[in-house]
Amino acid sequence: MLRPLLRASAALAFAALLAPATPSAAPAPGLAYDEIVRVVINATPPPPGNFQADLAALSASPAPVAQATPAPKKRGLGGLAGIAGAVLSGGGAGSVAGAVAGAAISDAMANAVQQSLGAQFGALAGAMTAFLQPHLTRYAYYNGWERVDDVTAQTATIRKCDIGQVLHLDLARKTYTVYTPADEPTDAPAPVPAPRRGRQAPPDPAQPGTATVTLSEATRALGSLRIENQATAGFDSTTTFAMSNATGSCRDGSASVETVQYLSGLHQPAVTACPIRRRAVPDSATGFVAPPSGGCRPTFAASRSGPTPPTGRLALYSLFRLSAGAGATPAPAPSGGPGGFAFLTERGNLKTLGAADAGLFGVPPGFTKAP
Repeated sequence: MLRPLLRASAALAFAALLAPATPSAAPAPGLAYDEIVRVVINATPPPPGNFQADLAALSASPAPVAQATPAPKKRGLGGLAGIAGAVLSGGGAGSVAGAVAGAAISDAMANAVQQSLGAQFGALAGAMTAFLQPHLTRYAYYNGWERVDDVTAQTATIRKCDIGQVLHLDLARKTYTVYTPADEPTDAPAPVPAPRRGRQAPPDPAQPGTATVTLSEATRALGSLRIENQATAGFDSTTTFAMSNATGSCRDGSASVETVQYLSGLHQPAVTACPIRRRAVPDSATGFVAPPSGGCRPTFAASRSGPTPPTGRLALYSLFRLSAGAGATPAPAPSGGPGGFAFLTERGNLKTLGAADAGLFGVPPGFTKAP
């Protein structure tokens, strides 16, 4: 539903995943870094510059033990639940996808998501459960190539799309598989659990509808901060979505996404000639918005204020916090304090890569091809 307005901003948000120009014969220095991603539930997130302490805590923590899903409590999603039937929605007519978390995660998340948002968000709910425990990933970029190591799963994916090659490494079994960029497998959608009890998700209204959607963004500068021995500039932006005067399949509602980022002077690495891939967690306010469908056709008004953060820069700290309400005017997300849920990404252990590191992007010695 937000496609007409968000097309340009979405292009910027995912610019890091688009193909750059073909690298020259003398490639620029590459970059490697570690990344910790988590979902923060009703708690104050770690402050910027806390990467090493969080990495040490993660390394010292035992592997999570699978437990039975707790029975859902009587309380529902609270303020976040309203986003299903109220925020920029007509059932499936475009929604703020981040609303599947919040109290749903802490209270039998998957079941609550199914009841409050419907089956279309079950896969996203399942994906977010993977980040309830902090998740460590290692990235390496050089010569237009990318290597992504999932530390917990002991796997690595190497993308050299300019030469038509994607390698999947099983580091534990010492095996590898080769794909073309078009044939690289993607994660299967998480199974959607059937609701156990409580109200069912309302059916999507079939009739067309109209509404007025107001989008606004207010940004303030947070000043400079040195993180991981890199100079960064901080920005706090609040993006609000509000729908009013709704008819038919459109519904009045509102949401607010707060974005806190500390951007380094380093360019966000890119991969040559690879397909666009959406990150597992949002890296912009538009990342919360699901693709539009259904019959709701609103008109838009947009505005912004404050400084414009630079684009294409590697963020060493990114916090995305969602709040929602049933009315047409969203309450601002609380800045820095506990409550609700947020996605947090921290990056550190930055290292410059050169020609001597090219071996990172090939099959390691002793590995055999998987059958």
